[in-house]
Amino acid sequence: ILHSQLNLTAAIIIIIAFIMSIFFSNSISKPIIKISKAALKLPKGEFDMPREKHQFTEIKELTQTLTTASEEIAKTDDLRKELMANISHDLRTPLTMIKAYAEMIRDLSGDNPEKREKHLKVIIDETDRLTSLVTDILDLSKLQSGVAEMNYETIDFSSHLADIVPRFSLLDEIKDYKVLLNAEPGIMIRADITKIDQVVYNFINNALTYTGEDKTVRVNLYRCSEKSARLEVCDSGIGIDAENLKYIWDRYYRVKTSGETHQRAKKGSGLGLSIVKGVLEMHKFRYGADSAVGVGSTFWFEFDIPIQTDVSDEDKKARKSKNKS
Repeated sequence: ILHSQLNLTAAIIIIIAFIMSIFFSNSISKPIIKISKAALKLPKGEFDMPREKHQFTEIKELTQTLTTASEEIAKTDDLRKELMANISHDLRTPLTMIKAYAEMIRDLSGDNPEKREKHLKVIIDETDRLTSLVTDILDLSKLQSGVAEMNYETIDFSSHLADIVPRFSLLDEIKDYKVLLNAEPGIMIRADITKIDQVVYNFINNALTYTGEDKTVRVNLYRCSEKSARLEVCDSGIGIDAENLKYIWDRYYRVKTSGETHQRAKKGSGLGLSIVKGVLEMHKFRYGADSAVGVGSTFWFEFDIPIQTDVSDEDKKARKSKNKS
């Protein structure tokens, strides 16, 4: 009797264990299979991941990780499509203008010097716009891929700004605007000056585009401490609310008063602040923007003032050779 009962009990236990193993294996394998199938759809552009609740912590973490990854891939894909659409539009528009005005010169204004010059100016302007767009795309691509060459040098940044800022007053398209420089003397900077000039030009051009009725842009350079300094470019325009401020460094972003966002810039390629971000991050400079709606915006970056040596190695060699002679 005991032998029979033991066999029966063992058989029941085996059956129960088998049923439980099937249940638990299905509980574990089914969500993993669903996640695997959803992951295989990612390369096809289908970014919807299963959002079912699971009782196993590991599966929860795996689902959350893949969901986050799919969301980021979806954002990148949307940004890529938006970038291609905007670039295609920006390339098509000047090309269409160039072709149209070239045909007008051929058919209508070829013998009329005044009209011919006017049409040629449009062609030249649109060609410059194309060149600027291609240059900005290449610059941004180099910065994001980390292959941009950096040529560091130490210069007097205060004097350098005093040379480049007045150039804006010579531009015909902003002849009614003022760009005022207030720079503490003797502030040195160690950087790739050509790329830092890009930052300054982008900041000023952006401020000129959005400044207020006083048509004034202020460029300030001052010491934050003995070891650091700050450059600011301030305008008195419409300002940017806090919700949109975090997006200003994105490609093709422009705040609109109607509430629409991520539009192409008013002027230029719309890549200016993205290039600024890349340049400043390569220099490891601190940067940001402060703004108040109806008051204006201030774009800035901070840098460490380099330690100056009295005499460089080249100067020492030159002095030694001079003494020998």
